[in-house]
Amino acid sequence: MMRHTLLLLTLVSFTAFAAKDGGKLLYENLSFDRAGSKFHVSVDIVLDSLEMSGNRQLFVTPVIEGTRGESVELPSVLINGRNMHYAYERGTLPSEVLARYDILKEVRRHNGQTQQVAYTTDTPLRAWMYAPGTSLRLLADTCGCGRLAGRDLGKPIPLNLNPAPQMLPVHITPAVTELPITIHEGQARVQFEVNRTELHPEPYTCRNGQRIDNREQLSIIEDSIRYATTNPNVEIARIDICGYASPESPYLHNEFLATNRSRALAEYIGDKFKLPADRCTYSSVPENWTEFRTQVLDATDISEQQRADLLALIDEPAYGPSDYDAKERTLKTDPRFAKLYRSTILPKWFPKLRCTKFAISTRLKPMSDPQLAEIIKTTPELMSLNQMFRVARLYPEGSDDFNRTIATALSHYPNDPVANLNAAVTAIGNGDYDSASKLLEKAGNSPEAENARGIIATHRGDFKAAVEHFDAAAPLPEAARNKALIEIPIE
Repeated sequence: MMRHTLLLLTLVSFTAFAAKDGGKLLYENLSFDRAGSKFHVSVDIVLDSLEMSGNRQLFVTPVIEGTRGESVELPSVLINGRNMHYAYERGTLPSEVLARYDILKEVRRHNGQTQQVAYTTDTPLRAWMYAPGTSLRLLADTCGCGRLAGRDLGKPIPLNLNPAPQMLPVHITPAVTELPITIHEGQARVQFEVNRTELHPEPYTCRNGQRIDNREQLSIIEDSIRYATTNPNVEIARIDICGYASPESPYLHNEFLATNRSRALAEYIGDKFKLPADRCTYSSVPENWTEFRTQVLDATDISEQQRADLLALIDEPAYGPSDYDAKERTLKTDPRFAKLYRSTILPKWFPKLRCTKFAISTRLKPMSDPQLAEIIKTTPELMSLNQMFRVARLYPEGSDDFNRTIATALSHYPNDPVANLNAAVTAIGNGDYDSASKLLEKAGNSPEAENARGIIATHRGDFKAAVEHFDAAAPLPEAARNKALIEIPIE
């Protein structure tokens, strides 16, 4: 059985001529708990090693101490030597000494004998007793003067009355969302026969004798797709093909050519990589005025006046095909532009505007939770928040693996309310209420978040705020249970 030393005594009697005694005062079986609206204390004070002459006495007093100077002295045990014991029974002890204490029990010390004093008492609960750091100590007055000597000898024992550690925080399972997408972008200049939309992947001689060889440009797209899917755990989510045409010819004709050429390329890519039709989309920009503007800005072989005039024309509002066609006519016929159009714009600049831009979107393949547990170790950026939480659920809540997975989820989704809530719940489970409080600033106002805030308020001893948070968390059953833990009468 564990025995604890309360203090090493030097007992001093009330009379100036008394000699000194000594010994060790021990205690064991110390327990305390909440009993309704009362705080119950029980302890056995062991006198076996204590030596007291007849004229000596000792007051032992349990004291509850708060963190802000609060304290409650519980009823005392008076231990008397032989003569003092008889004086106490006859009522001849000085009243000013006895009045200093609420004496629960008086005992005579029988030197040399095994002797214990069973002590038990109750005191009303106070709100401050629930605060972290509140403790109980057994202190002694060796002179009968009312001063509790030995404060540095009796070790404080935390009460741990605060119910926050018994409360249940609640995780949220993140909603199932689209998986993170990785986009690989590129550009190629796939050629088509004049006024035709058929794609020629192999070398081809046009009717006008023009030689088309698209193998190199198509390989740019194909190699990009292969590179994007190098990781065997990813799949193609979508390939977007967008064809760009230059401004010459009527706008509607350019729109027809650009759209159908993009469609032909998208169908070719889809067939080659065996993609469903909805995973290989196409679009077009019938007249690439945006990059034409960039060409004008970057040109070094035109005057500043030409640059300014061209930019003014390009920036004119266009509300439909006729407006774009009017711009093209101005380029061809206006004296400010006609010569430059024939010498530079049409033969040198416009061909560069005809291109195909592509965006390859990849995502994680469908996987089981155990497979995802391996993915999170190497490429967690490919996973959704829901997948990460499913991995966390593979481990016991509060385990290192569980906590590490929750932390990984937060690092990849730092502004997500659910990721912050789950990290806060984990912090509460670890007793880190300060970190949890900060995380809850980004956790929104879900019932689970309000419940967590109620637990933190409870930990801090702010029971009024805790009840408000638990009420806001209704109808969460854990919130009702947590609220019940603090709904007790306290002074």
